[in-house]
Order: sequence, then structure tokens, then C-alpha cells
Amino acid sequence: MNHKERVLKTLLKEPVDRVPFFYWGVPEFSEKMMKHLGLSDRDQLMDYLDVDFRWVEPVYVGPGLIDASGKKKKDIWGVGYTKVKNEGFEYWDVTDFPLKGITEPEYLDSYPWPSLSWFDFQSLDAQIHKYRDFAIMTAPGYSSPGLFRIAQRMIGKEDFENVMMLHPKFFKALCDHITNFYTQFVESFFAVAGNRVDFIRIADDFGAPSGLSITPEIWEKYCKPAIESFTSVPLKLGVKFYMHSCGAVRKLIPELVTAGADVLDPIQTRAWGMEPTGLKKDFGGMISFCGALDEELLLRQSTPAGVKEGVKELLDHMAPGGGFILGPSHKLKVETPVENVIAMYEAAREWKFDL
Repeated sequence: MNHKERVLKTLLKEPVDRVPFFYWGVPEFSEKMMKHLGLSDRDQLMDYLDVDFRWVEPVYVGPGLIDASGKKKKDIWGVGYTKVKNEGFEYWDVTDFPLKGITEPEYLDSYPWPSLSWFDFQSLDAQIHKYRDFAIMTAPGYSSPGLFRIAQRMIGKEDFENVMMLHPKFFKALCDHITNFYTQFVESFFAVAGNRVDFIRIADDFGAPSGLSITPEIWEKYCKPAIESFTSVPLKLGVKFYMHSCGAVRKLIPELVTAGADVLDPIQTRAWGMEPTGLKKDFGGMISFCGALDEELLLRQSTPAGVKEGVKELLDHMAPGGGFILGPSHKLKVETPVENVIAMYEAAREWKFDL
């Protein structure tokens, strides 16, 4: 059984030889782990951990995003980042919100939006062939469509809700620009990839620690139409829909299922209502789950032995019957001990299904 077969059979609730593995970490952690293990690239790291997924994205060929100093950069939306150091760790921090203080819809007409010409979609062919035995997914970042996570970074987190509520024409125009770009991006992506890519990853955070961060009205007006637009082409091709949303999204799961979601990630277990066993009991017949190993306290603060015990307990509850992929409950932070992450995957390889 190869990696692709293992993942797809798990979603179908069919028997597999082991639980599939997913990996998700900030670039700085991945670099730290590769250095620790003496590895030279991400593929070697994924092979070492026996991860079943691989990411693909069109090569970026657009304007330069990192300045000459290497300390500042922008993303394709114009959001600015600065490299900062904290307690010996370096990472990119969001420092420039290009639409902060802007509320006139007309301003958006002349904004430098990303262009499809910035991406070499033909470069997908070689990547897809290389990873043909793995479960292939659109890569996090610019290849994972989203709406509110992008709008929020362009406006600024502190002003986001006020702009949405007090300046609805501007907010609607902003959402339309983002949705239109990503709809065209997805169409161009899958014109090359077809059904050779197994998952389209949609990334938006609809949950806070204590509950949903959006109302049913906001979901219906903005989020649902955008998701339907992003997934229209891939779903027609038979591509699976992998939904990423942090936070307490239990109440939204029926809506995600109706929208066609096959997998929910990352199962932030410390958020309200996101206890894994309860999710599987109530929704396991409708959707599969990915993640769920506590990143905040277990992976970041426990010991390898503690992590292994946590993995065993999680898999005892979530793996039987299929529909579960092991991964961290949030992106692995740079301060996470490498030994704990190694222990996570070791314990998962050691765990066996009851025959």
C-alpha cells in the first residue's frame, strides 16, 4: 500500500496498514528539525517522518517579495512582514497592513492585486509526477485559497470587524476581489493538474477559542459563496476538499459538510467543543479529521515519553473505523522540541489496528 492509497482508503473508512500522517510546521521549525537530523530539504524530512502527503504549487515568477536586506518581505497581497528575533528564535511577523484605515471601495480599483501571470502553472506537471505515489494537496500559502484570513491581514486584525460591519460596500468589494482572483487561480491550477491532485486545501479561520468567530449571516453572505466558488472546478473533477480552520468550529461542521468538505483540519483540541472523541462520535460518519495531537502543551511542553502516551491515547479513540489522519493540532512552532515531534511519528508507527 503506497501513501496515496493509505490516505484515500482512510477517507473511505476502508482497512489500511497504519494511520496516515500529516505534517504542518512554521518554516523555521522545519529548518531547525532538518539541521538537527542532518537533512538538506523538505522532501528528505517528509521521507524521514514517513509523512503521506506532499504539497504542490505553481512556481512563483512574479515581482520580488523579499528586500535586499533579507529582513523585510511582502506577500502577493502586499501584506508586509519583518523578520524578528525572540528568545533566540527568528520568524516573520506581520507589520504592515496595506488597507489599514482605507474604507473607500474606489481605492480598490487601483490596488496592485496579484496577477495570474506571476505563477508558472505548467511547473505543476513535474511536481505531480514526482509525488504520484503520495496524497497530493495544494500547498499552504498562496496555493490554498481563503477569504477572511487574507482580508484580515490586509485590513489589520484590530480593524477587521469594524470595517466589515461599518463599511459593508468596501468590505464586499474587497471580498469580491479576493474571491475573483482565487477562483481564476484555481481554474488555472486544475486546468494543468486535473484530477492528479487529490486535495484542494481551503484555509480560513472561522473559530475562536470559545466559539465561532462568524455569525450564520456572515457565513451565508461571504464565506459560503467564496468556498463554493473556490471548490467548484476541483469538486467536479473528483478532487477532495480539505478544509483548514483553527478554533472552535464544531457548530460549523454541518455547513462544511454541506459545502462538500471531506476533511477538517487541524482539530484545535483546546478550543470549545473540539474534543476529538466527541467530534468523531457526532460527525465521523460525515467527515474525516486531520490533526488533533495537542500542539500547545503536549508537543511544545511535554517529554518524548509524554508525547508517545498522548499519541497512543488519541489513536485508540480516533483511528478505529478510519476517517482519521494524525497531525499536530496547530502549526508546529519554532520553540517545539524536535525530539517530541520525532516521538509523535514514532509512536504512530508503533500503534496497530486491532485485527
